[in-house]
Amino acid sequence: MDDHRRPRAFATFLRVYGVLLLVIFVPLLIGFIVRTPLLAEAGGPLNWMIWNDVGSGHEHAHVPPMLFTVYIVWGVFLLRAARDPLAHRSFLSFTMWANAAHALLMAAQATTDLDRYWSKFLNDVPVILILALGILFLRPPVEPGV
Repeated sequence: MDDHRRPRAFATFLRVYGVLLLVIFVPLLIGFIVRTPLLAEAGGPLNWMIWNDVGSGHEHAHVPPMLFTVYIVWGVFLLRAARDPLAHRSFLSFTMWANAAHALLMAAQATTDLDRYWSKFLNDVPVILILALGILFLRPPVEPGV
């Protein structure tokens, strides 16, 4: 990719990813809060998108809303970083490494229990691995002394 087009492509990547995170995780958080049957373990067609059931007996399931909230905040910060990626180098570096490590660990863990966690190879793992790889390959090079 031409060096003059790279910063624009990177900013576009960050914006698209930020918007996608918001489009996916805001409705999931709302669905979890209102306990939609779509996310219920017993027959909920979207249950594969979350870690816990939203139905009875799981009133204290803390993992899904925590994850949803983290990804919502991450989406907002990706949108902010898209405006000036160099000013947000540290955040983007953390995002790249944290998501790469998370994807590799999740893939390893899901592999040990494929009957239960097969869906992680369709949602969590590619979502966070693509983000890490996109930052790795699209971020503009840092000029010496910057």
